[in-house]
Amino acid sequence: MSTQDNEKLWPIFKPILKQYILPRWYLIAGGVVAGMIAAASAGFGLPFMTQYVFPIVFGTLEPPALLKEWIEKILAPQDMSIAVMWIAACLIPLVMAIRGFATYANTYLLTRAGTEALLQLRVDVFARLQWLSFSYHDRRSRGELMTAVIQYTSMAQQGMVTIFNELVIQPLTLVSAGAYLVYAACSNDESAILLGNLLITCACVPIVRMVGKRMAKNMWKSMKNMSELTTIVEETFSAQREVRAFNLEEYRESLLKDCIRRLNRVIIRMTAWSSSVAPSVEMVSSLALAYSLYRGCSDGLTLEQFSAIAFAFYFCYEPIKHLGNVANQCQIMAKGIEGINEILHAVDETPEPAEPAKLELPVAGAVDFEHVSFGYNEEKIVLKDVSVHVPAGQVVALVGPSGSGKTTFINLICRFYDVNSGSVKIDGVDVRQISRADRTKSIGMVSQFAALFRDSIFANILAGRPSATREEVLAAARMARVDEFAESTPEGYERMLGEGGSGLSGGQRQRISIARAFLKNAPVLILDEATSALDMKSEAAIQAELEELAKGHTTFVIAHRFSTIRMAQRILVFEDGRIIGDGTHTTLYERCSLYKSLYDEQLKQTEEETTKEEDV
Repeated sequence: MSTQDNEKLWPIFKPILKQYILPRWYLIAGGVVAGMIAAASAGFGLPFMTQYVFPIVFGTLEPPALLKEWIEKILAPQDMSIAVMWIAACLIPLVMAIRGFATYANTYLLTRAGTEALLQLRVDVFARLQWLSFSYHDRRSRGELMTAVIQYTSMAQQGMVTIFNELVIQPLTLVSAGAYLVYAACSNDESAILLGNLLITCACVPIVRMVGKRMAKNMWKSMKNMSELTTIVEETFSAQREVRAFNLEEYRESLLKDCIRRLNRVIIRMTAWSSSVAPSVEMVSSLALAYSLYRGCSDGLTLEQFSAIAFAFYFCYEPIKHLGNVANQCQIMAKGIEGINEILHAVDETPEPAEPAKLELPVAGAVDFEHVSFGYNEEKIVLKDVSVHVPAGQVVALVGPSGSGKTTFINLICRFYDVNSGSVKIDGVDVRQISRADRTKSIGMVSQFAALFRDSIFANILAGRPSATREEVLAAARMARVDEFAESTPEGYERMLGEGGSGLSGGQRQRISIARAFLKNAPVLILDEATSALDMKSEAAIQAELEELAKGHTTFVIAHRFSTIRMAQRILVFEDGRIIGDGTHTTLYERCSLYKSLYDEQLKQTEEETTKEEDV
């Protein structure tokens, strides 16, 4: 790679090297030392043995006098020639053993350094994505995020291991082989002309650079296609009921096929370009070797001398071939690390306060909106100058047509987003000044679709407060009436749930979610359409648990069914981002036309559903 290329890549690699590689310097140092030994034994040792040791074994070369004196003094053999031959022969497995062990140590230590760095890198990327604001997640598909956690980090690890291994052994092998050629040229005038052939390697540089650029371009396309492929698969499997209900199997399959075709075309192009490096370098090296053979024979080189030089040339050209792969890997890894750096250094739009304000304990749960305006983008403002005070312990229902701002109101209490103007406060403290840990402890939620994990019933409830004791978990389960179905199987609370809680009914999943909220016992409680996914019978069965859960908590209830908000002491009516009604059911029904129309429509739908159920 050129200096200009290095200048472009260094700012990309520098943060990763500093944070993840340098802390493992001891592994890298050990790998480098082992690589130096492996390179020296191959690049210099093998050609040296070819020229001097093999001839001694075959008796065509007289051993050095110093070697004879050493053998005579230490071994005192009866037949000097046989002793010399055995010692010379034993050097061959000795050199190969040294080279093999050093190569093993080099690969093991550097691979371990890269793998440990990958582990920490993948965890940090995953953790960072969990901390970044909802605005960041809104701008990216799940496929992109999964690709970042899995593929980008794998590319970084693969590049690290390959580059570390090759950048240690291959350059040192090249230097060692080159050192032997210099030694041969200094000790034999006929060998000097062959050193000029090394200049032919310059012809490989433009090829390697061109291939590297092509590889980087196609790698970026492959990552985009892989992200799209992941999104298609994830969306299809997470919406199996809808796919089958609307007969979308062939359509989704066609999307997948089209994406795979595009991905395959990119992979084939990458394979074609990457595969061209080795043949190109081998062609250049074969021309150099053929010319060397001709000149060597013309200048009177012996077979041993030429064989040693040919060995050395091989150990010069082979590293060049591998270093071409390193250049390509650098370009590929750069794309993956760019994606990683973008996540690790993304601006958190809901940052932790530098000096968090402490909520006074026990937290009461009073909530205040003071002239709050908010929009998910600059073009559309969802909440417009909203001001409202909710005292601690009050149960408040939020009603209004879809898109009127109810969910946004809740999102701002949780600080999933930051307000554009105004402030949201809990117990008089701006949520932007409360640490995330304190804020999440103060807010509990039961949402429309219970977020259950592939784990036991017990572990899913424990997620509400991981520090809780088993007795506390079981008590929360009884309060939510989870025990009615959990204890009906031999596994009990250790029963493993499928993905998303599959294997349970909608009502059972919701009871686990309610038990989780009972366990957390947060002063502020949000019931976000907690029963909208249930039929009327299941809703009626769960309503008692929700009312019990709301006691003593500042509770916000979002519901399309007005039967769910009968527990509310106060109702806020939303329309087009504003609160146009605030009061009890009786007051609003008389004075707020929107509330009256919504209530009458809901009452009519409830009567129709009741009639249908009775007919069934």
